[in-house]
Formats: sequence, C-alpha cells, structure tokens
Amino acid sequence: MAYACLDWTLGSSSMLSAEAAFRGRSGQDVYFGVGTYGIATDPQQGLGACYRLKVEGVSKDIIAQSINTGFDVAGNQFDLQMGAGGTGAYNTCSGDGTSMFPGSKSAWGCQYGGVDGKAGCSALPAYPQDASAMKAAGDSLVGLCETSFDRNVRVSGADKPAGDCKYNPTIRDVARVQCPDELVKLTQMQRSDDPSVYEITAGLRPSGFPNEDKTCLSYDAAANNWDPKKISAYCLTRMMDCRKPSGGWSSNVKAELMVPGKRVVQTCASDGYTRIDVQCGCNACQC
Repeated sequence: MAYACLDWTLGSSSMLSAEAAFRGRSGQDVYFGVGTYGIATDPQQGLGACYRLKVEGVSKDIIAQSINTGFDVAGNQFDLQMGAGGTGAYNTCSGDGTSMFPGSKSAWGCQYGGVDGKAGCSALPAYPQDASAMKAAGDSLVGLCETSFDRNVRVSGADKPAGDCKYNPTIRDVARVQCPDELVKLTQMQRSDDPSVYEITAGLRPSGFPNEDKTCLSYDAAANNWDPKKISAYCLTRMMDCRKPSGGWSSNVKAELMVPGKRVVQTCASDGYTRIDVQCGCNACQC
C-alpha cells in the first residue's frame, strides 16, 4: 500500500531545504508546497503543473505543484497539503490498522479543514506508527500543524460566527509557472510543457472577482451575501489525507505531457518518508 509523503507538507525539513536551495540559485524567496489545483482547462486536470500563489496575509508567494485531483476542489481553488489540514473524503491518516498515524480520528478536527486553531495541534500524534524516519528528518506532525498557522496559510474559524473550518485565506493572484527543480526532486513528477518563468506574468484571477473577503467565504449572488458552507474559487484551502495522490497513477497522466522518467509522483511507504520505486516495478505498472 502506498501513501502520500509527509515531507511534501508545507514547512517540512525537506521543503525548507528545497526553498533555501531555490532561493540561492534563483534569488526567488518563496514557500514550496504540493496539493490540488482545481482547473478544467488543463488536459490532465493540472497534474504535474506548478502554480505561483499570492495569498492574503502570507508573507511570501507560494510555488506549489498540483499532484492530486479532487471532486471537492472548485475551479481556481488550491488545496494545499499542510499538517492536519483535513483528512477529506479518503482518509488514510488515522482510524484503523492500515492508517499512517496511531489513534482515532477525533484529534484531527474537521474532515474538511482539519484542526481549527493552533492550540489543537498539540493533541495530534507527533509521529506515524512507524516513527523512525520522521524523527530522523527532524519533523513532527504537531510542528507541521503549528507551522501552517505561523505562516498564515490557514485561518482559524474557532472564534468566528460560522466556525467549523469554513474560513480560508484568499488567493489574490495565481498563474502557472515553471516547476523548480528543487520541488521536482521531492515529487519526481515533471511536465514537459512547463512555462519558462517562475514569476506571475499574467494572472488567472479576473479583476473585480467578488471574493475579496479575507476569510474567503463563497459569494451567493442571488442572496447577495457570503455563504460559509461553500468552497469558493480563489481560496487557499487545506488538506492532509495521507493517501497516495492521483498523480501516482500512470493512468491519470499523459506520457506526451511528461518528462521521461518523471511521469508519476514517487509515493511513500507507511512511514511517510521512504520512497517507493515507481519506475514500472509495480503491479501492471500502476505504481
């Protein structure tokens, strides 16, 4: 059974090292991440593509690679992997013997949105059931969860009227950019049709889009108000389901759009760090 890699999580030691290497090489000071970008116009639903995001309240731009897809991710919404960001529809993080982490689901917060406040991070299990690799990397789930709040990539709804994980930062601008080599090294997925620049030259977000609220609630035009029960375009949402992503299945990608040898995401074993060899060594090549 394959799992998502924990060092893809925003703020992991591997991500910090990759960000520093990219900054030294390019002069670009950004955060790195992975997740799902909701886009219908891309020939493989964004898989393998990188997007640069300018997010309300976040001190740096984020360059994130879309390695997954999801029916619950709206158009032009980015669902970013962060510590206990919500186990979503396909939880493999907790709750049974094959889960990555020990314990029940209760400490993980809302199914969509996860822990709804930094204080809740301390109740999480610190390490997977197979803990040695995460400890050796210098990471912990508690620390990764706290980092997501420290970097303002998630908004707590605990003290807001709607509450219950429905609040998210607003994406002020977004565009597809070249995937940095340092990020590709962690995912082993790369498109052959990448743009040639890391900067936003022409953003995808239209001017005057109604979602200008910092909490990124969905705008209900008919009722002329904000609806916290819906997920909106141009929101930075969060997830962490620990499950092998869509980009790990060769049937989900088109070989002609991928760099040879980097066609699918290199997933992890149950410790979240040990890479699985996906060079067509799996059952029916569905690595």
